[in-house]
Amino acid sequence: MTYRLAAILMAAVLSTACLAQAPVSSVGGSGSVNDRLAELERAFSAKSQAQIAQHQQVISLQREVSELRGMLEEQNHRLEQVIDRQRDVLLKLQDMADQPSSPAPSASPAAESNTSNKVKGDGNEQASKGDSNGSTTSYGNEQTAYDNAVNLVLQDKDYDAAIPAFARFITQYPQSSYVPNSHYWLGQLLFSQKRFDQAKSQFSRVVEAYPQSNKRSDSLLKLGLIAQEQQDNAQARQYLEQVVSEYGNSAAAKLAQKSLEEM
Repeated sequence: MTYRLAAILMAAVLSTACLAQAPVSSVGGSGSVNDRLAELERAFSAKSQAQIAQHQQVISLQREVSELRGMLEEQNHRLEQVIDRQRDVLLKLQDMADQPSSPAPSASPAAESNTSNKVKGDGNEQASKGDSNGSTTSYGNEQTAYDNAVNLVLQDKDYDAAIPAFARFITQYPQSSYVPNSHYWLGQLLFSQKRFDQAKSQFSRVVEAYPQSNKRSDSLLKLGLIAQEQQDNAQARQYLEQVVSEYGNSAAAKLAQKSLEEM
C-alpha cells in the first residue's frame, strides 16, 4: 500500500514537471502579440479609410442632388415665366378686342383710311421698337447671361469659368429674380473648391437677404457643413437644427438631421 501511494505521488510530480517545461509561446509569445497589434492597426486604418471614403461619397451625392434640384427649379421658374408672359399677351389682346372703335368726326373715307393706316403703322412700329429695345431685350440679355452661367456648371463642367460668370451676373442684374440662385450657385462652386470663407459669404447672403428664396434651406444646410469643416461644431449644430426646425420634412432638413446624428 505504501509503495503504491509512493508511485502515485511520483507520477504526479513527474506530470507537474512536464507541464512546467511546456513552452510559453504556445499560449502566445511576443511575436503573436505583435501580429495581433498589427492586425488591429490594419483593421482600424481600413475602417478609417472607409469612413473617409463614405464621407466624400456623401458630399459628392449632396452636390449632385443640389445640381439636379437646381435644374428642376430653373425649369419650373422658366415655365412660370412663359405662362405669365402668355397670360399678359392674352389679356392685352382681350383689352384690344373689348375697346370700341370711335368714328372720325370729319374726313373723307380715303383720307380717314390713309390717316388711320399711318397712325396704326407708326404706332405698331414704335411699339415694336419699344418692345425690341426695352424690356424684351433686357430680359433676353438677362436670361442669356444666366443660362450661360448655369450651362458652364451643368453642361461644360467648367467650374472655374462659372464662378466669375455668376459674379458678373449678380453685378449686372442686381434686381433679377435669378440673383438668389446665382448667390447659391456661386457658394456651391466655392464650397466644392474648399474656399469655405467665400462660400459662407454667398450662402449667408441668400439666408439673410432672400428669406422667401427656395434656396434658403439649402444655404442654411451648407452653412452648417462649412462650420463642420472649420471644426466649429457648436455653430454647425445651430445651423443644422435651424434647417430641421424651419423646413420640416424637406430634403435639406433630412440631410441636416443625418449630419446631426453623425456629429
